[in-house]
Amino acid sequence: MSVSFSFPVGTTERHEVGVAVVGLRRKVTLTVDGVVVLQTRGNYGIVMPNVFDIEVGVHERHMVSVRLIFQQYVDGGAAYIDVFLDGRFAFRRPWRTTSGA
Repeated sequence: MSVSFSFPVGTTERHEVGVAVVGLRRKVTLTVDGVVVLQTRGNYGIVMPNVFDIEVGVHERHMVSVRLIFQQYVDGGAAYIDVFLDGRFAFRRPWRTTSGA
């Protein structure tokens, strides 16, 4: 299962933040303008670091927080990614399962 998406950050100093969660190990990669700024090795277990914070921008700084929510079926099976900008909820992205990933 994998998911990847990107979104803009900033008004005068624009940056494109990319998020990719790949494979059964859920390897997480965060990029800013195509440059990898955070990458994990992944985890097979249910318990995993699920909050990733990065600071984006030089003159116009923004805090981006990506939170992975992956619950077991007994807990309702919720699977989504929440994105926060400067401490405020920005949007929720559903987890999509793709074959062959």
